[in-house]
Amino acid sequence: MKLARVFAIVLFVATTAGLARADVSSPDAFIGKLADRALALVTDRTTDMPAKRESFDRLLSETFDMEGIGRFLLGRYWRLATPEEREAYLKAFNESIVYTYTARFDEYSGQKLVVDNSREDGQFTMVASRIVDPKGTPDVRVDWRIIRQGDSFKVVDVVIEGVSMSVTQRQEYASVIQSNGGQVQALIKALNDRMAKLKSSGS
Repeated sequence: MKLARVFAIVLFVATTAGLARADVSSPDAFIGKLADRALALVTDRTTDMPAKRESFDRLLSETFDMEGIGRFLLGRYWRLATPEEREAYLKAFNESIVYTYTARFDEYSGQKLVVDNSREDGQFTMVASRIVDPKGTPDVRVDWRIIRQGDSFKVVDVVIEGVSMSVTQRQEYASVIQSNGGQVQALIKALNDRMAKLKSSGS
């Protein structure tokens, strides 16, 4: 199962109802609530796609540190980018995530996310979970790296079977920039081009 597809499913599956209703000040319950909201969105058959994208965008902004993740993915090129490039990149990054994963909504087929436990990891908390497939395929291990912000938390990375999505994406972004003479604008164009294809396909 490809990482991108697994990550899409990760964002859509729910935990047990009892956990989803728990106090979100708990790291475990925060992930449960996030998954519960995502499941409600992806299984909603009464809302059109533009409205779903708007809701998914809001879910990401409320539960993921999108700016922090975006800066990490750009790596050393964040310092080299102009203020205008940074703004354009963060916008393209966020919209690319929204369009890429809402286009995968139909791939959800009843999987459930079960939260097992959590542990402190420096300034972060790691929440261990697994995807359980109703078809009986082996569970997929998913670890969420979260950080406390105010009275709640924000996701800063998702680690699937030991592979960090942030590190993987950072390497891909660096490859695009490096193959285009170190120009951040090349990455911005690539993200916008990808999004344009999704829009033209009607996704």
